[in-house]
Amino acid sequence: MKNIAVFCASGKQYIEPFGHLVKELVRYCKKENIGVIYGGAKVGLMGLLADECIEERVPIIGIIPQGILDKELHHEGIEQLTITKTMYERKNGMYELSDAFVVLPGSLGTLDELFEVLCLSKLHIHDKAIGILNFQQFYDSIFAHFDKMIEQGFMDADVKKYFVVDNDIESLLNKMKSWERPKQSDLDKAVKLNNSAAPL
Repeated sequence: MKNIAVFCASGKQYIEPFGHLVKELVRYCKKENIGVIYGGAKVGLMGLLADECIEERVPIIGIIPQGILDKELHHEGIEQLTITKTMYERKNGMYELSDAFVVLPGSLGTLDELFEVLCLSKLHIHDKAIGILNFQQFYDSIFAHFDKMIEQGFMDADVKKYFVVDNDIESLLNKMKSWERPKQSDLDKAVKLNNSAAPL
């Protein structure tokens, strides 16, 4: 992994008790010579991420939409800040520059990014590792809902093979390094199911 996209909260109220996770992530990136791609903001966990990268001299690229820039929420200390017209362009830029995705605690934007990269992986549009940091069981309710969707037939059970989970940063990143995407995509399964149901 040369560059990882980090999805996390930008709300000011979300710093603690999760701030130390960001610091651990940056230290890991420094040790492993990994660059960081993030959403360009100066607030919340995102702002702390940029501050730590600058302090530890970890390469960081911010990508931020013009609308958020206009509200002066961008981080002015990072050397490389790309400005996009839309949120979609922002996410696409983060995806293209990254080799893997790390999901820290966050809100709607973080969930949006998580579900998009997970869906694209399930469709075999990318083969980049997705790591979810489940510190203090933050994402347990999401995983419980996955189980409900699997139980009711809306989701394949193998969805859990498309991401890795841990409550420790170093363990999570190490799992991501050895992760391999399942061979059969959702599209392959749909074609197979359609062919098996077709009349002779």
